[in-house]
Amino acid sequence: MQRFIAELSSVIGKAEFDRSWQSEASARAELKVDFAFDGRRVSATIHSESDSPWDSQSFRRAFSRVIRRINASCNVRWI
Repeated sequence: MQRFIAELSSVIGKAEFDRSWQSEASARAELKVDFAFDGRRVSATIHSESDSPWDSQSFRRAFSRVIRRINASCNVRWI
């Protein structure tokens, strides 16, 4: 299991994020990712059945791409 926490500069709706995330996550379909939204803070928990976790740099880039597709001016700060 991996866990990431990000703070966004703008509030992003979970439903809107989920729709956009589907296209990004299709390449990593073997990994289940749960997102919890609390205002501008988002935590991501990655559940993996395999021994190969999602590279943290790659996950952060994928997450940031999704956020920027929704709101191009939203910044992501990793905690």
